[in-house]
Amino acid sequence: MKRKHEEVSKHQNSINQLLTLFFSGVYITSSDMLEMAKALDFEFPSKNRELILKNLFLHCEKENKMTQLTQKLMVLLYDRIAQYKALTQQYPNIHEVSALWIQKANTMIKLLQQQSRVNPYE
Repeated sequence: MKRKHEEVSKHQNSINQLLTLFFSGVYITSSDMLEMAKALDFEFPSKNRELILKNLFLHCEKENKMTQLTQKLMVLLYDRIAQYKALTQQYPNIHEVSALWIQKANTMIKLLQQQSRVNPYE
């Protein structure tokens, strides 16, 4: 039980940021997370977003699929950025808000990239 808690704690910052529009710039739905889980060969019941994401991180850590999870999260973030840019072209008045969300999504991508480069032996 302690090891499971340590693995979740190790990723808690990323989990919190991914779940919060204010930090990540995107809202990741339960459906988005369940699709990622399925693509990584995991099946989770539909529950709250935080529980799904915690389980996703735990199972990926356990199965050595963190790189794949990171890639899928980054693809999702890049897709949302593209959607924000398209919406901004259609509705120029939202530029101020969408630019902030794009910046936050890009920051989240950089954070995920940085965490994926961390030495796994530390």
